[in-house]
Amino acid sequence: MDERAAPPSPQPARRIIASRAEYLAAFDELLAGARMELRIFDPDLAQLGLNAPERAERMRQFMLAGRENRVYIALHDIDYVTRSAPRVMSLLTQFSANIAVHRTEDDAARAQDCFVLVDAEHMVRRPVAAQPRGVFVAHDLKECQAIRDRFDEIWQSSVPAVSATQLGL
Repeated sequence: MDERAAPPSPQPARRIIASRAEYLAAFDELLAGARMELRIFDPDLAQLGLNAPERAERMRQFMLAGRENRVYIALHDIDYVTRSAPRVMSLLTQFSANIAVHRTEDDAARAQDCFVLVDAEHMVRRPVAAQPRGVFVAHDLKECQAIRDRFDEIWQSSVPAVSATQLGL
């Protein structure tokens, strides 16, 4: 047996999420293991708790871990981020080249689900953002590809909406 062989790939894992607390715990688990990319689709980011000190710090550490690390956030409503999330705005300022926040338009603005996709192979998703039930998926490129495609469609139907700097007259 060749001792230099690559370790076996982890088996796909899936579990049902029954509460918002479980959704946040799954998000924390994904954030802790993120290596390159986060894609977040959420109504307004308020329930995801990114403005909490510990999550904001984890996001900062993720951004510092690699110059190529990226975060893409698509929201229906940006008011929470711009008015009530100073830690998120600070991250946008510090990592403006690596974090993008868009506001949905057209068909994407009517989408009712929410999800976080990490490194194209892990996700947590609620089919209806207003409901607590959802699913956590890890190490499943095939299932996560469908969510990546969905995110890309949402991203194409959105516009840049939150800037690290506020310009005005």
